[in-house]
Amino acid sequence: MSYRVTVRVKEVRGRCAMGYEPGDCFLVEKYYIKDAGKGVCLHALAAMLTLLAPLLKG
Repeated sequence: MSYRVTVRVKEVRGRCAMGYEPGDCFLVEKYYIKDAGKGVCLHALAAMLTLLAPLLKG
């Protein structure tokens, strides 16, 4: 079974290259990033990788 994870921006330190602001969000489902109209920066993706695997698989 796979889960959906909603990622919501809590804070931005400095300047976000993708233009995210606190409160923006996107969906990760079955290891695919969905509803990320702005894209996802590599810094955010790297920070999420260790948490996404257990959250998506349960």
